[in-house]
Amino acid sequence: MRKILKRAEPQSLAQWRAANGNDLNFGYGMIGAPLRLEIRRALVLEQGGICAYTGQFIDENACHIEHPKPQRHCARGEDVAYQNMVACVPAPNKPGLPYGAHKKGDWPDASQEHLFVSPFKPACGTRFSFTLRGEVRPKNARDMAAGETIVRLGLDHEWLNQFRKAAIDGTLAIKGRGRGSLDLRSARRRLNGLNAAEQVNGPLEPFCFVLRQALEKHIGRVNAIRASKRGR
Repeated sequence: MRKILKRAEPQSLAQWRAANGNDLNFGYGMIGAPLRLEIRRALVLEQGGICAYTGQFIDENACHIEHPKPQRHCARGEDVAYQNMVACVPAPNKPGLPYGAHKKGDWPDASQEHLFVSPFKPACGTRFSFTLRGEVRPKNARDMAAGETIVRLGLDHEWLNQFRKAAIDGTLAIKGRGRGSLDLRSARRRLNGLNAAEQVNGPLEPFCFVLRQALEKHIGRVNAIRASKRGR
C-alpha cells in the first residue's frame, strides 16, 4: 500500500451531484456507466495505474470504484464524494477475489475505523513490511491496525504472496544469472527509478512499494557482504 494524494475530482461528477442532489434516491447507485468510466479514468491516473490496496496493475477497464468508507456506512452524499473513492482490482462485475476490495467488503464500521490503515493515511506505506518471499507483515509487531488491515483485506493471501515474489525475483535478478544476482550499481539505479516515478506520481510499476523495500534490503545485503570481505 502507498499513500494516495487525492486530486481535483472530475468536473462531470461535481455537475452530476449538483443536478441530482435533491433526488430521494441520491447516491452512488444512481451514477450511470459513462460517468463511472470517467471516474475510474481519473482514479487510475491519480493512483499511477496501480490498485489502491494490492499494488497490482490497473487501467480504466481492469478496476472498479471502491469506497474506503463502505457505502453501507456512508451518510447521505458520502458514497458519491470523490474523496471517498479509489480504484481497485478487479474490473466491475467480475467474480469476487479472496483479497483486496472484495475481501474488505463492508469493513470497517464506525467502531473499527481506527483499525483500518487506509491509503489516505499519512505514512500508511511505512506500516507494512514485505519479505523477499513476498510475504507481508506489520512493520511494528504492536501495530494492531496494520495487522487487522492485512487480515481484513487478505493482503497475506497466497496468490498475492506469489505475485509479489515473482515481481521481487524479477527485479533482483540479472537475466541468465538467477535470483539475487543484481549488481549494486544496477540495484541503486533501479531504486532511483522507482523513487523518481513516485515523485511525479507515475505511471507506477506494479508492486512498486514492495520492490523498493526489496531493493533496499538487497543493497544492504550486498554492502554487508562487501564489508565482510574487506574485513577478512
